[in-house]
Amino acid sequence: MKNINTYILTAIVSLVLVVATSFLMTAADEPIRQAGYYLPVVFGVVAAWAAGKAGLLELDYEERTARRNAHAAA
Repeated sequence: MKNINTYILTAIVSLVLVVATSFLMTAADEPIRQAGYYLPVVFGVVAAWAAGKAGLLELDYEERTARRNAHAAA
């Protein structure tokens, strides 16, 4: 099984970065405020991708173990 912990950790760190960069929306400088509008979206996409990938890896792992157990029982 591939390392699912990497994807879970990536999702958690990305969500923390979404919260951290959302505070940039209140910055006084215009360029920093503009970055505050787009960076949470980018980190949110990365978090969604990592969580989806971790979910698919877990589903694949469960299917393989269920098939292996059914084959061993026969």
